[in-house]
Amino acid sequence: MAEDMILTIPLGESGKKAQKKRAKYSVSLMKKQIAMRVKSGNVKIGKFLNEALWVHGKDKAQRRVRVKIVKDGEAFKAELMGHDYQDFKAQPKKETKGMKEKLEERLTPKAIKNETLEKKIEGKEVVEQKPETPKA
Repeated sequence: MAEDMILTIPLGESGKKAQKKRAKYSVSLMKKQIAMRVKSGNVKIGKFLNEALWVHGKDKAQRRVRVKIVKDGEAFKAELMGHDYQDFKAQPKKETKGMKEKLEERLTPKAIKNETLEKKIEGKEVVEQKPETPKA
């Protein structure tokens, strides 16, 4: 196999999937077709190619993509035609707050004070009391 290879990969089959799964399916379909052509399972997708596949969000996927494949050691790196390969890393997921944390953010200081007072009344928190002096 030559060092560089240019392919036009048809992705029309991804149109058969549900709208929300099309872009994800087209990425896996593209990886499969590249792996079949280069006879290796080690295929990496570049930043611009990934953006081109996800540009319309999850609802609309491209019909075909022109890709330049470069062999880098054992791995094959695929990038959108006309761009140089750039690595990309998926952004880590943000931690979502629970309902309790969301509500606590919205409470005003006065409401927080009232809430602590209610807890004290219910007996959830120990209320410091003055020691009683014995009556004679």
